[in-house]
Order: sequence, then C-alpha cells, then structure tokens
Amino acid sequence: MAVYKRQEINTLLKGVERGETAPVYLLFGERYLCQEIANDLVCRLLPDEAQRLSSLKVIDGDQEEIGATVNMLKTYSLFAARQVIRVTDSQILFSKVVAGALWDKARKAWSGKELKKGLRYLAQMLALADLTLADWEKEEMAACAPSRWQELFGFAKPEELDWVAEACATGEGNLPVAAAKVDGAELLTAALEAGVPPGNILILMAEAADKRKKLFKYLEKNCVVVDLSVDTGASSAARKDQDGLLKDIVQQSLGRFGKKLEPRALPVLLERVGFHPVAVAMEAEKLALSVGEAETVTMEDLNAMVGRTREEALYELNEAFGNHDLAASLTISRRLQENGVHPLIVVAGLRNFLRKLLLVRAIIEYPAYAYPESISYAAFQKGLLPQLQAALGPQQKVLAGHPFAVYKSFQQAERFTLAGLTQARTALLTAEYRLKGSGLPEYLVLEDFLFSVLQVRERSRHATVAG
Repeated sequence: MAVYKRQEINTLLKGVERGETAPVYLLFGERYLCQEIANDLVCRLLPDEAQRLSSLKVIDGDQEEIGATVNMLKTYSLFAARQVIRVTDSQILFSKVVAGALWDKARKAWSGKELKKGLRYLAQMLALADLTLADWEKEEMAACAPSRWQELFGFAKPEELDWVAEACATGEGNLPVAAAKVDGAELLTAALEAGVPPGNILILMAEAADKRKKLFKYLEKNCVVVDLSVDTGASSAARKDQDGLLKDIVQQSLGRFGKKLEPRALPVLLERVGFHPVAVAMEAEKLALSVGEAETVTMEDLNAMVGRTREEALYELNEAFGNHDLAASLTISRRLQENGVHPLIVVAGLRNFLRKLLLVRAIIEYPAYAYPESISYAAFQKGLLPQLQAALGPQQKVLAGHPFAVYKSFQQAERFTLAGLTQARTALLTAEYRLKGSGLPEYLVLEDFLFSVLQVRERSRHATVAG
C-alpha cells in the first residue's frame, strides 16, 4: 500500500480516521516514536475506550510465540468487532543484517548507563546466532576468532568487548531472554496471502528490520510500513536530524500543557539530556508542571529542574580525566560550575581519583607483580587480580569492588606515568591554593590545571603522528 516517513504520520492517521486500514502496520526505527505512533493508531482503530479494553491484545516481542500471534490474527472476533494485536519489540524481521545495528545500540545504551536497554539489545543480537546472554561467558565469545564472530553475527568483531562482561555481571539475575524467530516471517506471510478476517489488524513495532526479507517486501506492497528511523551518527546531518526530532518532542510535550520554552533554554536542555527521546519527553513534562501558571519555561526553571546531579557529573569528570580526554574534561568542568558546584568540591573529587590512580600505577610498576600492559579483561579477572589480592591483602581498597571496575582503574593508570601522576597532585594542590586566595576566576584555575596535566599527552601524541 504505502511507506510513510515520520513527517507523513498525519496523512496516515487521517486516512485511518476515514476508514482506510490495512491488515498489518509495520512501525520500525526509533523506539519512542514507534510507541507514540502505535498509540495514535490504536486510538483511531479503537476509538471507544471500553471497546479498547477488550479488543486490544498487547504482546511482548521478546517473549512472543509467532505461531500464537498468527493464529490470533486468523481468528474471527467472537463479537464481530475489530480486533487489534499490538506486538512491541518485534523481532520477526531481524536477521544478521541488523546485528551490527543492535550491537551499536547496546554499546551506546551501556555507555549512557541504560543497563536494561543495553542488555535487551545484546540479547536480541545474540538470539540471531541462537545464543543467550548466559551463553556469553560459557561460549567464551570475547575470545572467539574474528572469523567465527563474522560467521555468527555478520559483522566484524569489535575491539572493545570487556564491557559486555561487566553488563552481564551487573545485570545478573535479571537478564532478558530473547528467542530467535526463525520461521515467523514465512508463517505470517503465508497467513496474509491466504487472507485474514477484515476486522483483525496487526501492529508490529521493531527497532530494526531487514528490508531484504520477503515479509518486508510483502508488507511494503500490500500493507503499511512506517519508517521512523533516526540517524544516530555523529555527523552534522545526523545531529540535525536528532535535534529536529527532540525539538518536536519538547514542543509537543509542552504544548499539551499550554507552555513554551524560552529559546535559549532549548539547546541547553538537549545537551543535558542527550539523544534520549523518552527522557526528553519526561523532562519537558516535568518542566511544564513545575512552572505553575506561567506560560513560558525560562532558563532559570531549566537550571532548577533539569541539572545533572553533582555525583553523576563528578564521576563523568573523573572518567574523562582518567581517559586523558582534555576536551571532555573542560566541558564537564564548566558544566559543574554552571550548575553551582563549588570548585573546591571538584578539586576534592579529583584529589581522591588521583590518589587511586597513584596506588594502581605503583602496583603496575612494581616488578614482583609483572603487570602486562593492555592485558585483556578475562586474563585480568581470572589470573592477575586474584594474585594481586592474595599478595596485597583485602585491606587494599583499589583492588576491591567489581572486577571490571578494578580493571578500568588499571587501564586508566596505564595512560599516566608515576612521575606524571605525582606532578598532577602537585598541580592540583597549587590549584587549590589559588582557588582559596589568588582572586583569579575559578574557571580559569581549573582549566589551567586540566591543560597542564592533560595537554602534555596531547602534544606528545600529535608529535608522534607528525613524526
């Protein structure tokens, strides 16, 4: 019938209101958009709320039995009424073609501290190779040959895999299970070709879809496909696409309350929340409710309600500093001050972090422990860490906690020399004295410290590249 982009949704919905329906609606792309458009479709297909309660069937795609869904679609309603079946997170159009996209989504979700979402993407990717998250360690996926990885998932083996072990360990006991949908596409295609009751409608929501599949081509020709994809890359075009979507979400969310956002506050809101459509919608709603009778949400309202927590930002600063990322360190430092965090609190956090790095670096350089730089997480966790804990005793706090967190500390300490860390502590002490009595602008004092410690590596790196 038709393929719609997100800019054409109103046309689709108006057609449904006129009675122009299809047996299947496939919505794929950004999950938040799929959910919102599916809600709009359901409200128009089943406008009576009482009827909606009895005629709407909601199925979780991670737990779905395709055969049962197809049978439901083929069965006439008992009361000859319209019946809508809504499948969330459908995997019926998954294949190895989308495995790479699922991996990227999982990695991004984990980096953004969205554990549940990251685990769900990983489970879906592994299901394409008939594996589960519980199989990750058992099958020694981190150590499998690149050719085997390519065979299983259809894309090149990534270099960074250690975070998967941490994610699985962190989510232990609450791991999602995804089952591969091997014959589901053929089963549904056969049912549609044979014909289904005219009052039955299936809404499939998927974050990824293999457009080469026979089912996709059939739906594209005979049903309705809605492409809600958003470019998640880092190019200027991708950022423009992302910002455009988020701006629409903010305007729509505030508009429902008769509010609008002060223009200069919009880019700040988007920067603080990032590309997380659900979070943006929730923060916009929170802002609308917080301003009472006022029609405009101001910059002051935004700072009061949507500032990142001090603990999160301090942790981010330590992470950026430990990764020798000067640009990120400067950005986060400035953001902390804009949110009212006193510079001496920043100094205290960095002081504790440097102390930990010094201890770890001392362990690395001690000959008796024979620490091999760039050691893999598996070798560190199963071999070196137990040896270090036995040698140094349980009182050594830098070796306590989750093994992956300890491993990350060693990785960060590898980026510094012992002399460099000692000089950094001295420079931090100087910065503290200046903050307490020099009268210099506080942001300049902190930025001078970050430049003095982190720019040294930047210069040496550029010199190496130039050479």
